[in-house]
Amino acid sequence: MAQCPVRSCEICENSPGSRYCIDCEQFFCKTCEISHLKTKPCRNHIFQDADITNPEVKTPVCKQHGEKFTFYCNTCTSLTCNICLPTSHNKHDFCLIDDAASKARSLLEKELLAAEDSIGRAKEKNCSSRLALTNFEHEAEKAKQDVGERVDVILNVLYEFKNAYLKSIEEHRMKESQKSKKEILKIEKATKNYQEVLNKVKSSIAVDNNVILLDSLSSMTKTLKSVDLVSIETTIPVRIHCNLVSTKPEAKKLIGNLFFLKPNISIKEVARVNSKKPNTTIKVGDRVRVKDIYWSDVTHTSIGKVIDIQSNIVFIDFPQCSGRGCSISNVELAS
Repeated sequence: MAQCPVRSCEICENSPGSRYCIDCEQFFCKTCEISHLKTKPCRNHIFQDADITNPEVKTPVCKQHGEKFTFYCNTCTSLTCNICLPTSHNKHDFCLIDDAASKARSLLEKELLAAEDSIGRAKEKNCSSRLALTNFEHEAEKAKQDVGERVDVILNVLYEFKNAYLKSIEEHRMKESQKSKKEILKIEKATKNYQEVLNKVKSSIAVDNNVILLDSLSSMTKTLKSVDLVSIETTIPVRIHCNLVSTKPEAKKLIGNLFFLKPNISIKEVARVNSKKPNTTIKVGDRVRVKDIYWSDVTHTSIGKVIDIQSNIVFIDFPQCSGRGCSISNVELAS
């Protein structure tokens, strides 16, 4: 809460009002607080330090009778005062505010954990999407490089095919990259918005005022249940691969056929693999190979060195490329 300026005691008006009575909504000095709590009607009043009190936040009262709320009606899911209780809620299920607040906090904490778990899953999906995009960009650049080098060998004979292939790769790269980046930014924006919502709910739960908590219980519960990121999905870009040839038949075959390969692992599959227990047999510094081919320039016989492991994603330096990442379940120790 925001700190309030130094006030005078509202009772004696001589000493600093260092204490605040939540029930009376007044500032007291230490001496007046002791006297106040000695009176029979006020012996159960709750005090807190004035420097953490925001006097602008008023405790709601019964609009019909002007009385303070003392009970919570579970039947009506509403606060009630001593006058309303026997007239409007006589046969209803009701309890003291403190008891209701305790149950409400327990419910909100469970909803909060579920919402935080949902955001955690969204972050994992986002990490997997970024990994797929990085690998895709490597493949696109490698395919462009292969095409460029091959065309340099045959010079003007294949110049027309070179431009056509590079244009096709670049258009596909831009299309798929823009789509992936848009999906990633969407997850990041949604995650940030939901995190802000959760922070507000956390602040509300932390307030040591049961009446305010219960007054906003319904809206906070709806807010937490609205945090649902399961529908957020991303797709792996369609891969690019150029199958080069070594012979010199007709012009088109000198470069090779251009393929846009479907990825051999989806974002959902990556998320499923990441949810499993990490493979503890693979560690940084190990010499490894991949079980299934991820990239056009890495084969089953390629041996690389593990440089980093994050969650269930392993990053490997190969002789022909560096910093390649893949699922740790697709990696095995090299003999």
